[in-house]
Amino acid sequence: MRTFASSSFFRLIYGLLGEAHSDLRRTKWEHRGVNWIRERHTFNGGASGFVIDQYLLTKPNPNGWTLLVVKEMFWDGNDKPIRSTQWAKPLSGSRSKMLEWFRGEERRISGQSHLSRATE
Repeated sequence: MRTFASSSFFRLIYGLLGEAHSDLRRTKWEHRGVNWIRERHTFNGGASGFVIDQYLLTKPNPNGWTLLVVKEMFWDGNDKPIRSTQWAKPLSGSRSKMLEWFRGEERRISGQSHLSRATE
């Protein structure tokens, strides 16, 4: 994972979500020292619809930071996907400290998957 735009970054985000957020009705939780807030915005019309999920991740001080992660999905009137995009934007704190935390999580998860494969 090199940037907040890479596919590996978004795989990591959704992996962390899967670890920490089994109850999709929850809008706030804490996981591995980071506070998460989820908001969902939806619209369904006759010709199209969309959903926008936004996640605000905040790591408290020391070395605190805030990151906004957004996933947008659009459908036509027959529920056929039209467009899907995702993006992330640092809002405060050190970009390098954010990347350091995410790389640590990436190593942790990667190590767990290697261990689980070894025990199979």
